[in-house]
Amino acid sequence: MSEKIIIVGAGVAGLSLAIMLAEQNIESQVLEARQRFDGPTSGVRISAEGVKLLRFMKVDAIGEETQRLDLRFGTLSASFSAPQRDATAIVVTRLALHEQLMKRALSLGIRVVTGFNVAAMSESAHRVEVTSDSRETVTGTVLVGADGVGSKLRHRLNPAQGSTKTYAGYLGVGFITGDDTKTEMTLHNYPGHRVGIASCGKVHEAARKKSIFMWTHIAMPEADAKLASRASVEAELARRAERWSPELGSKYRQYAKDAEAILAYGPIYNGTPPGRWYSDRMILIGDAAHPYGPGGQGISMALKDAKALCAVIACGFAEDNKREFQRSRAQESRTLGEAAEKRNAKGPPSTKWGILAEGLTMKAAEIFTRGRLEF
Repeated sequence: MSEKIIIVGAGVAGLSLAIMLAEQNIESQVLEARQRFDGPTSGVRISAEGVKLLRFMKVDAIGEETQRLDLRFGTLSASFSAPQRDATAIVVTRLALHEQLMKRALSLGIRVVTGFNVAAMSESAHRVEVTSDSRETVTGTVLVGADGVGSKLRHRLNPAQGSTKTYAGYLGVGFITGDDTKTEMTLHNYPGHRVGIASCGKVHEAARKKSIFMWTHIAMPEADAKLASRASVEAELARRAERWSPELGSKYRQYAKDAEAILAYGPIYNGTPPGRWYSDRMILIGDAAHPYGPGGQGISMALKDAKALCAVIACGFAEDNKREFQRSRAQESRTLGEAAEKRNAKGPPSTKWGILAEGLTMKAAEIFTRGRLEF
């Protein structure tokens, strides 16, 4: 079989690129190692810029708009609103986002092949070829690696680099329960930990009601994070919930009683971009190109990557355009990623007095900025 653009990876970056290419009448095929896309999911915030790109792809009416960030420090609080734009950021589950991207891709006639585990790839002067471990072969003119942090194409382009990810120092935990009540994005601060909460819309299209997404970090060595179990994570959540405010505690008890509640957890990693993103007929995108540390911008980055790479391909995949794609996308990723790493490395205050001091600082910032903040 012969396709023009081969995209390895049916995540946000890969599907978004395929959709944008289809809008330019450029044919593509998406190859995905997974057979299924369900299972535990978490929530994610997509910036206003990202929401505009979703609308451009005709993927909208998902998640829940979030126009404000509320910060709680015991009895102190500070509230910030994002600048008004022609789009509003949303909080949505990864599952709901992927479901709608896949639905849009299939409506455009894009072929998505699941269970295709890449075993080999090659390029020549006029084509690229990808072979699966079951010896199925696909050929095209350009190969895009949208296969995430463990990208096989990135390793091919950077054979001497090795791993580009480092452990951030904590287990990321997200839990979701059904709740139709509108909850703006709120970050509660307690000695030794923080917990966030926000409405996230329906977990998936067929869900009976909307949900809320809650998240926190549990600091621990990497070896312990890899061995974390549902039982150990829920035991720690229950211990922390004893100190939470009545408002937040009631949401946790709601989660604990919900038979359909979802818990997702795993070690969090920061990433370093590889030195080489492209060759004559191959190129990286999304986390395969710039593994993005925690900070809430990863999905939006993937969407913007897809738009930029679509333009490069539409213009003929010229060397100068590929070079500029790597320069500009790496620069934004580095700027946002370093800020996120610095913010997360700081960690929450360990005492009530530290919480009070941070609360006073943020209250002063609220007054100084008149409650307007980029987030």
